[in-house]
Amino acid sequence: MTKSSLSGLLFRMKSSVWRYKAIQENRRGKILLKKLITVFLWLILAAGIYWCNVSTQDKKEQERVEEDDTVKPKEAVKEQEGETAQTEEISRTDALSDTIRVLIKTNGFQGIYHGELKVVCDNGLIVEHGETVRECAGGEEYVLDKASFANASEPVKITGKNNDAVRIANLKRNAPVSYRGVLECYDTNEGIVLVNELKVEEYLYGVVPSEMPSSYPPEALKAQAISARTYTYFHKKSYAYPQWRANVDDSTSFQVYKNIEETAEAVLAVDGTKNEVLTYEDEVIESFYYSTSGGYNGGARVWSKQETLMDEYLFETGEELFAKNNDEGEAAYRNFIDTGNPSDAEFGEAWYRWQYDKSLEGEACRKFLKHLYDLSKLQPQKVRIRSQYLSKEKLLEEGMIEDIRILNREKSGLVTGLLIKTPNFMISVKTQHTIRQALGMAGDTLIKNDGVQYSMGDVLASAYFYIEKRYGSTGDDKNAESGDTLKGIVIHGAGLGHGCGMSQNGAKCLANQGFTAYEILAYYYNGAIKSVDDL
Repeated sequence: MTKSSLSGLLFRMKSSVWRYKAIQENRRGKILLKKLITVFLWLILAAGIYWCNVSTQDKKEQERVEEDDTVKPKEAVKEQEGETAQTEEISRTDALSDTIRVLIKTNGFQGIYHGELKVVCDNGLIVEHGETVRECAGGEEYVLDKASFANASEPVKITGKNNDAVRIANLKRNAPVSYRGVLECYDTNEGIVLVNELKVEEYLYGVVPSEMPSSYPPEALKAQAISARTYTYFHKKSYAYPQWRANVDDSTSFQVYKNIEETAEAVLAVDGTKNEVLTYEDEVIESFYYSTSGGYNGGARVWSKQETLMDEYLFETGEELFAKNNDEGEAAYRNFIDTGNPSDAEFGEAWYRWQYDKSLEGEACRKFLKHLYDLSKLQPQKVRIRSQYLSKEKLLEEGMIEDIRILNREKSGLVTGLLIKTPNFMISVKTQHTIRQALGMAGDTLIKNDGVQYSMGDVLASAYFYIEKRYGSTGDDKNAESGDTLKGIVIHGAGLGHGCGMSQNGAKCLANQGFTAYEILAYYYNGAIKSVDDL
């Protein structure tokens, strides 16, 4: 082999090696590229799954919020107290009788079990226990405690001599009050249960001034008397507390009774409408009423999506646009709240519009989340706390709220679904009453339409509102869309109460415009007014 041949061979061998290396490098590059593309595709897929999951969760929360709910306010209140009794239906004859049995709650309407009762009457008392009868002189205080029952199963019955009303000295209401009729006292392991049995018309003497100021126009008071009487006879169809045969109690769970003493104006309104009730298709209706309308009235859907023909007696007013639950509907409702309508009966009333500035920073945020957590334990079907990985208790360790938004709004503007988001949790709240409980914080300040500050109880004034969000760059935790932290919300609201049936301040305003009681009731209810004697 010549030298030139050998050099050519070596060159070809080197070239082959170079080509081999180039091919290998190319292959490695292609493999690396494929791996990078694969990783990239997996990342896109993971992101897609995540956002689909978030979207699905939101959708599921909305679906859950939209589930039927048949619990009404009176039941919701008793549910929290743990004192709900199985409702027991009674005969039509008993339902239309002229007496009612009212369970009298403890101080502040907080419970149903009394420790002891100190009873007195100016004319003297008659105390009956089985076959034992005791009389107390006028002004003499009779103390009823556990020992008074002497292991007997019968209730102790207390009446005033000459049918005079009796006072319970250690029972606190907004003013000293006295009770007509009979006081029946039952011995239980938890304490004494007190039931007041009396005439329906006498019961209304104590309801009307407790539910509506006696300074309101006479026609408004008459409308209140008829509405309250109707509500009474509706609830006489059953025993709310069957173990003591009590139709209702004396709190806001039904109608407030004897929170203040009877007034001459209230008695006149009751007597002037004696036995008159609201009916629909010859049946007594459940005549809901509330304090103040913000312009529109809710119908049966305030309580439930399960409407029946019997709900037709309730007039629901509003705009279908509000119920679309979209940006357009929210903008329309925001405009309605901000501008109001001068033709509304309550336009000039203090509760026509109100505003509540709620902080969501630091301790205020933690306090709010603790409030929601506690409420979820009381009402787990209405306040639902969910996380993909964490237990509900971990909600108490969250330090911020990312979003609060309205999920459902009825055509009247009533909010029936709310969603609250934290970094790791979603909290859904449904029904107007529970939403008011969730957002209302006792002691917080609300500003009424007239500029007066109002210290809230444990519920928001109403569920007719929109939410304005306040953002600010205050830390590392940022809102994903704006780059800012949600610092708080401003709730712009309308009206006071649940917003179904008769507005009491609306009745006042209509009466001042010359409406009669019957015209006022026709403004809020569809049906006929009849005497109980004709049913």
